[in-house]
Amino acid sequence: MYRLHGQDASWLYKETLTAPMHTLKIFLIDVAEGESLDLAFLRLAVPRLIHEVPVLRQRPVTIPWSLHHPVMIEDPEFDLRYHLNRAALPAPGGRAELEELLAQIASHPLDQDRPLWQFWIIEGLENQRVALVQKIHHAVADGMASLNSMTRVWHSSYHDPSSVPEPWNPEALPSPARLCMDAVSDHVREDIGRFPDFLRALRRIKWGLEAPPDGRLSPTLCSFNGQLPRTRWNRALSSRRSFSTAQLPLEALKAVKNTLGGTLNDVVLALVAGSLRRFLVAHKELPHQPLLATIPVSTDGLDTVREAGNATTVMLTLLYVNLSDPLERYKEIQSATLQGKAELEKLGRETFALLAHYVPPALQRWVASRAYRKRLADRDSFLPPANLTVSNVPGPREKFSARGNLVDEIFSSGPLVEGIGLNITVWSYVDNMNFTVTGCMRSLPDIGQITVGLREALLELQALCVEQGPNSG
Repeated sequence: MYRLHGQDASWLYKETLTAPMHTLKIFLIDVAEGESLDLAFLRLAVPRLIHEVPVLRQRPVTIPWSLHHPVMIEDPEFDLRYHLNRAALPAPGGRAELEELLAQIASHPLDQDRPLWQFWIIEGLENQRVALVQKIHHAVADGMASLNSMTRVWHSSYHDPSSVPEPWNPEALPSPARLCMDAVSDHVREDIGRFPDFLRALRRIKWGLEAPPDGRLSPTLCSFNGQLPRTRWNRALSSRRSFSTAQLPLEALKAVKNTLGGTLNDVVLALVAGSLRRFLVAHKELPHQPLLATIPVSTDGLDTVREAGNATTVMLTLLYVNLSDPLERYKEIQSATLQGKAELEKLGRETFALLAHYVPPALQRWVASRAYRKRLADRDSFLPPANLTVSNVPGPREKFSARGNLVDEIFSSGPLVEGIGLNITVWSYVDNMNFTVTGCMRSLPDIGQITVGLREALLELQALCVEQGPNSG
């Protein structure tokens, strides 16, 4: 048994019926001739995975009167059958049919009375491929941790019938009295001693909320002051998701970076801005201000390898969809991102994790529940903290396989939060940048236009690079 840190637990508090807080990892697999990848494959591999990654057999238990954050305990009623699922696509089994099924899988919350994950085997894909989907709650693992644990499944020892994990005996559920006593003990032993860190974090926020001396827009101030436009997806969420994917060549994005300067992440943000500009122009909803994007940033050390928990903070940047000139748009995004990084360092990378840990659980749940019940994001007075989330994660540089079954593509999707109904998650894998666009079906039923726009935005930047020449950056 162990207690969730506030940063992990906050994902449980944010969850409502319309805002499930899980992520998806989608592995598209070329099945080797004479081999199979089905439920039997998972039934052999997953028991060893949950033996080596114990958090996968643990479930959250809330504390009476919300005296502290929940604890994770081994589920005494663990049933592997709940966690392994199979589905088949209708013909022709193309990307559209797969995305429709993935939208359905993403729409349903995980049961918080069980370990917070599922695997799905999806059959019927064209070209005899199979999709393996890992659905895992953000309270259990962030994107990098879930990938690290998932890659174990492809290890050959996981598919050896003679390699059987040792049996384990789950704990009994702790009594309410035990939960309360442990909560008080943890406050005394750990939280009181670190409370000055929390107070220093509050002071850093105050110091960080200063306008830039050059008069530029501050991404952080735009968020805190609500100085950002509202788009069609900045409203109360429905319970259904829309889902679309796009794959772009990594070398093409690197070529843009080398010509225009900046980082690969600047190119990704410019592609997102170019696509959203096209989308908003087509809907006659282009704002006169830039959009504000939240960017998850890892707080792990360079050599850290995690298979559970969260180690991220949030950087803010501005996407200048209101600028028609692609070069000006790119440079302004580049400048805003540098400013966002500087503001994050000023605030401190641990600040938001400390806030999540020390803000009372009951208050966090109440805020999320009230926004959901009253549909506050549909009110004219609602000020979204951001317009969208863009996550860019470097994935494996080499393809991996099990028993000759080659993982050909990897996509990842993140959750939506109330009032921010658009999440764009980017994972590199070998030679490609794989974009997953997740939206609220109510506000973005035509989400495929955004992925089409990503390809068009890349062509626009490539044309710009030809005009600029190879040494313009």
